[in-house]
Amino acid sequence: MASLSPREELIKIQKQIFRKNQKIIEESILVSEQGFAKYEQNYLKRVRSFRSVADAEELKKSLARADWIYLGDYHTNRQSQRALLRLLKMMIGQTDRFVICLEFLQKRHQPHADRFLQGKMSVTTFLKRINLRKHFYFDLWENFEPIFDFAKYYQLDVYGIESAPFGAGLKKRDEAMAKTLAEIHALRPDYKKIVFVGDLHIAPDNLPKQVAKAIADGYDPGRELFLYQNSEKIYWRLAEAQLEDKVEVVRLDEKSFCLINTPPIVWQQSYLNWLENEEGEIDYQDPKHSFLDLADRIAKFLGIRLPKAKDEVEVFTCGDLSFLERLEEDPDFSARERRMIQKQVELSESYYIPKHKWVYLANVSLNHAAEEATHFIRHLVAGDEFPRSHEDAFYANVLHEAIGFFGSKIINQKRKCMRVEDFQSLIEYFKKNRVPRDRGFELEVAHMVIEVKKHERRGLPVANAGSIYRRHELFFGVTHALGYMLGEILYHAMLQGKFAKREIGKLFRDPFREEGAPYRAYAKLLKKFGKVPLPQRI
Repeated sequence: MASLSPREELIKIQKQIFRKNQKIIEESILVSEQGFAKYEQNYLKRVRSFRSVADAEELKKSLARADWIYLGDYHTNRQSQRALLRLLKMMIGQTDRFVICLEFLQKRHQPHADRFLQGKMSVTTFLKRINLRKHFYFDLWENFEPIFDFAKYYQLDVYGIESAPFGAGLKKRDEAMAKTLAEIHALRPDYKKIVFVGDLHIAPDNLPKQVAKAIADGYDPGRELFLYQNSEKIYWRLAEAQLEDKVEVVRLDEKSFCLINTPPIVWQQSYLNWLENEEGEIDYQDPKHSFLDLADRIAKFLGIRLPKAKDEVEVFTCGDLSFLERLEEDPDFSARERRMIQKQVELSESYYIPKHKWVYLANVSLNHAAEEATHFIRHLVAGDEFPRSHEDAFYANVLHEAIGFFGSKIINQKRKCMRVEDFQSLIEYFKKNRVPRDRGFELEVAHMVIEVKKHERRGLPVANAGSIYRRHELFFGVTHALGYMLGEILYHAMLQGKFAKREIGKLFRDPFREEGAPYRAYAKLLKKFGKVPLPQRI
């Protein structure tokens, strides 16, 4: 029997995890509402398959034609809320005549939202007044804050549409939200309405049907647009066609699309983690177990056998106040090492510390944990880091970041990173706009990345490695960016059969000890795989 390709292995593993997660999720639902099965079926029948692969331009045209835009939300998945923000950015280039309607916000708290958006109320007061944890099951303000920031910047209206009494059933909630949407329509009849609500609600026979009934003659079903997110059936179909890592939007029918921004096991895991502890995407209460599980999965996929020393790892999370204390009290760390690690913590960067096999997770997301698990694997098979020249240290860290990002893509192939064109666009943007004080460093990194890339095209390594090395923040910022870009290239080279597992294993095991070896390895990888086609992105 022929062996599975890396892609086929990943899909097989993901399906196994999906089935396991789905069983846990179903068992967690203790009370099933009467009529829920039919309500859910109204949704599921819409996202069984797709008509064609679509792109950003096709989506933009449909957004321009629509008056009622229903976007489904998987509440615990941050990418669901980011999808709304991406759509808002897409639309603002066409028109600002639209309003944002959120299930996240209760109608009765509209005066507080208005004052907050007008800059007359602080975020602390706003969150206190709306009592988010009490009135919305998912206390995920950090996911919605960028949406409010966007609305505030462009002076857009945001309306709360959750209107039914707490604990009301789905149909009653739809009827109440529909009545509120009818009132919003009466206030803004010529504005597009973007309705962001739990994914099951947006099926045409659910909330939209109630909206049409509430508005009656003023509602045109022909101007509806339904944007579903992350159907697992569609994802698996894309996977079978070897498109799951390339496609971000598919057309279902004339009025419907499905956005694919998160693999099924990732959005499932976001719910399971919320269900357990309302923290991130790995088990906050037992991060070591989750971390080692990720390390085992990545190593198994790559054919790397981990030694027993893996059990010595300690995993600290952003909520563990003992981390910096342990660091400060440990005599094995120099003052410089402590400063470097603390700077990473301040930058909200996750960090693997080989000296003691410590992992610090600044964000307990699957992406962060998988990346650090990959760094951990490399340390176990390649050995300890050692003093290097400034240039070697620069490229050794680029390779370190590349390997980490590559490993995280094995777990979440939808993970994105900044590309050269993104850094160039950032520079061009700030040529036309004032640079905010808190984004000056971001711009400096962008300039440095572009400068390094110019040197690469001439076959030269980074200039002034010493001055970069002495500025810890700049050193990590630039090597992080370059490494992520290389990691993305290597991942797609693997999927396309151009980067064999034995070569990947060799990369993991190589400590690059000889003077100049890190740069030579980096340049060789770029020369070999630098022209590998990468998927287009929205």
